[in-house]
Amino acid sequence: MTDDEIAVETATETKAARRRISLGRVHVIGLACLPLLLFALFFARFAASDSVVSGVAVGGVELGGLTAREAERRLAERARVLAKEKLRLTLGKAEASTTAEELGVELVVADSRARAMSVARGGGIFSNAFGYLRASLTAQRLPAVLRIDRARFNAGLEKLEPLLIEDPPVAGGLVIENAVPRAIPARPGRKIAKELARASLSDALARDTGPATIALSASTVTPPLANGSVARALALATRVLDRPVTLEAGTRHLEIQPLELGALLSARADGDELALDLDRQRFESWLAARRQGLEAPARDARFEVSASDQLGIIPAEPGVRLDSEAVARALWTAAQSEEHRGPLPLASQPPPARSTEQAEQLGIRELVGSFTTRHPCCQPRVDNIHRIASLLDGLVVEPGQTVSVNAIVGPRTQKNGFLLAPSIEDGEMVDTIGGGVSQFATTFFNALFRAGYDIIERKPHTYWFPRYPMGIEATLSWPHPDIVFKNDTQAGLLVDTSFTDTSITVKLYGDTGKRRVSFKVSERREIVPPAVELLPNRAVPPDEEKVKEGGMIGWSVIVSRTVTFADGTKKDEKRKVTYKPKPRRVDVHPCRIPQGEPGATGERCPEPEPEAEPTPEAGAEPALQPG
Repeated sequence: MTDDEIAVETATETKAARRRISLGRVHVIGLACLPLLLFALFFARFAASDSVVSGVAVGGVELGGLTAREAERRLAERARVLAKEKLRLTLGKAEASTTAEELGVELVVADSRARAMSVARGGGIFSNAFGYLRASLTAQRLPAVLRIDRARFNAGLEKLEPLLIEDPPVAGGLVIENAVPRAIPARPGRKIAKELARASLSDALARDTGPATIALSASTVTPPLANGSVARALALATRVLDRPVTLEAGTRHLEIQPLELGALLSARADGDELALDLDRQRFESWLAARRQGLEAPARDARFEVSASDQLGIIPAEPGVRLDSEAVARALWTAAQSEEHRGPLPLASQPPPARSTEQAEQLGIRELVGSFTTRHPCCQPRVDNIHRIASLLDGLVVEPGQTVSVNAIVGPRTQKNGFLLAPSIEDGEMVDTIGGGVSQFATTFFNALFRAGYDIIERKPHTYWFPRYPMGIEATLSWPHPDIVFKNDTQAGLLVDTSFTDTSITVKLYGDTGKRRVSFKVSERREIVPPAVELLPNRAVPPDEEKVKEGGMIGWSVIVSRTVTFADGTKKDEKRKVTYKPKPRRVDVHPCRIPQGEPGATGERCPEPEPEAEPTPEAGAEPALQPG
């Protein structure tokens, strides 16, 4: 082999060796990068998921690998358990137990879940990747998010303080028993350090899953009352409870005994002084029971009518009301005075709805209409007549005002003072609450009619009753028929009612401007005979009848009214009033009732027996028979 051949072979071997070295390096680098590729794959898969990174726990609850919804359910369960979980509180050798719920502590599920989900998601890509790697290699123990209601927390600790502290501070104050005040001196003492307790409890509950023991600490508290404050309050209480306190205003007076006043007093710290005053809530309850004898409603100006129909006005008066704040101040001032007496503050409220001046301006001067109807004494319907008359007595109608009697009186109920009595409904006499009020309606209508007032709504009775003027009468029921009228004058209208055991009278006072009223009622027309109503009664023989009700004809009349005003103008009115006939009701044997009529049975009446021929007397000649 030549030198050239040897050199070529050596070069070939060198290239092969170099190729083998390069391939080895590639394999080594590939093996080294494989874990990084796998990490990148798993991190990318985690970043695209909706799950907590593995190894994460919040408030002691393992959440790693759970979806957001699963993590929320598990945290919600932990929140329910935590609320009822017993907590052991210690202060030195003393201890007490309570629950997180009683202290106003609550695990916030949504925020705690968000805290878990934020691991390896809260920063940039490299920060998140590092967080993912760290969580995968070492467990992440995060505190839960808690919410503490400070007021409930402090109140819960104060409730437990008697079990944990033997020497609490005494704020100082007064105790009043049977009108005798007794001082309670102030004294320093220890109280739970609430802010430190809240921090310790929050830290323990946010991280632990088992029952927590919280060591509390206490601090010494000095009451803020100045020296001598309790003694000064005691002296004031002794003075105000020395004897009764009286407030007066004219004939009204309000008195409180020491025993009552002592029960209303309240001592409280006001800065560094112990302030003594009336407890407003207790005082209001005490005053409420005495208002009725001291307060009065407003009284409107009223009209007074003499026996000779002369009118006078009783002046209006405002109401009398006690303002509890003003009375409390007056009472407390009087209690501290030497005399223990003072003025009773009265408020003139509310004002009257009709003042004396307004009543005078109505111009009600004289009697303008009157009517009286009569009735038998002492029936239930009479009580109803008297009741509706009382409800309308004193009614004042403003000029131009339209009035409904039903709107003023309201439904006829027993609660409203009405009784059960006969009345007409759908043409039949039946017992109803308020029966008989139509007699008042007729009386009232006649007074309005004869005074010439504008009558807008009125309905006559179905049948005519002889005790009422024919065609000039009215019926009344709830809610209809009604009597509606308008005061079409320039003056007010006063309704005055009066009654006896056998009569009802309505008088109207006002000023109709000297207008005159004339009216007439026509003769009866369009006479309708009564129908005959046969009533089945087997006690009546077939050939007899018994009249139960005689019946009454029906007819119509034309009622005319002319109102002549002071200037000579006239208003003519005409109205047709129709009364129905009342059927003649007769009891008969059922066989007398024709087929198809009410009560018909279809049976035939018995034929009358033929009269028997006379028997021949003894010895008489027999009658000749036809041959």
